[in-house]
Amino acid sequence: MSAYADRLEALAGAAADRCTGCGKCFEVCPTAREIGLDAGQATVRVGELVALTRGGQPAADLLQRWLNACDGSARCSDACPEGINVRQWVTIAKMKALDAARPREVGAAQAASRFRHMAQAVRLLASMQLPSETLKKILAPAERRTADVLFYTGCNVLRTPHIVLNVMDILDALELDFDVVGGTAHCCGVYQFQEADLPTYERLGHRTFQRFGQSGASKVLTWCPTCSKNFDELEKDVEAPDFALAHVSEFLAANLDALRARFVDQPKRRVVIHEHLGIGATVDSIRTLLRAVPNLELVELVQDSGFSYACGGVAAKYKDREQAIHRGLAEGAVAAGADTIVTMYHSCHRALAGAEAVYSSLRVVNFTDILAEALGRGGHPDYYRLYKAGGAMDEAVAAARRFLTDNGVRVDEASVQSLTADIFNETGLAGSREAFARGFGALAKEG
Repeated sequence: MSAYADRLEALAGAAADRCTGCGKCFEVCPTAREIGLDAGQATVRVGELVALTRGGQPAADLLQRWLNACDGSARCSDACPEGINVRQWVTIAKMKALDAARPREVGAAQAASRFRHMAQAVRLLASMQLPSETLKKILAPAERRTADVLFYTGCNVLRTPHIVLNVMDILDALELDFDVVGGTAHCCGVYQFQEADLPTYERLGHRTFQRFGQSGASKVLTWCPTCSKNFDELEKDVEAPDFALAHVSEFLAANLDALRARFVDQPKRRVVIHEHLGIGATVDSIRTLLRAVPNLELVELVQDSGFSYACGGVAAKYKDREQAIHRGLAEGAVAAGADTIVTMYHSCHRALAGAEAVYSSLRVVNFTDILAEALGRGGHPDYYRLYKAGGAMDEAVAAARRFLTDNGVRVDEASVQSLTADIFNETGLAGSREAFARGFGALAKEG
């Protein structure tokens, strides 16, 4: 085992030592109930978790089902009377159980396949929406940066890159010395950890975290909720870094006075936040930020915000539950007279971007859209929303043609088919997939 693996073992062991076996973590777990595990067996399941942590045997069957069901909601951690980060413990235990149950090369192959598919989709979607100069700036190695603040995008937000441009505009408005870094070369290693390919995770996710420190930045601002969770629980808790780590929303909320002084008058709007608990103070930070925007009324809705820490990802295993959450939010927003749904994260934005095709009175924006507009900046086209709404594709296709040429990237018919599946097979609200396939299929035929 590597030194890093030893430290993970120590974290899980410390959790097992502190655990009293009360079972409250299992009792509140939303996915345990979703798959029909008996809450009355809570102390048994937790006892099996302790045994797995302290031993080297494969997980008991029902414990394995619980571990596999986890969607990272963190309700378990909130419920623990001993203050144990149960989500972190379960994440490490799941990796350990998977590693014991199958040859490591099987997990390595699956992780590589998942990573490769994600990287191809991210590269193509980013190349369709961003100029080459901006892409090169984002993808440059982290350790070569010199700014005091490092804005880390992660990988998948580059499918919806207008969000990245918004954050850059907001940080510019604050007159900060910052650099932006991201892309698959700086991946957090989530697929490798999930598939128990720890050696590759160390070369990828662990290495990315080390590169932040090598940049000399005093603050690293994360965007992606999965990256935030992984780096908080699999890196920062393993070895404290030399830099402060915070989600962009938390950093901006801490600088609200400076932002408020720069806000300009805005049109009246009534907005609902699509909320997810589980990642620090993100929900509270975004509420605080939006309440400060001129002429914005925040409409509070009862939501299923504790089911998962973000849309998609591991929560995508529960499509019916996610679909009900999305439709319930949109219908609640319409009933409450709201005109805008505000998304927190990029995966949630992808899921809800097509809501306008189903609920014509609603507009869907990210919280960074609203902040950038309030600062008199922003205005970056949300091409992904055009894809997902399924209407006329002329504007999106024309932009893609220009950006693809600038980036030296060609799109072929097989790529269009793959992208159509990626975009429209995700759980969420959407218009016609045929509109996207037809518009971009014609672009592919141009050669």
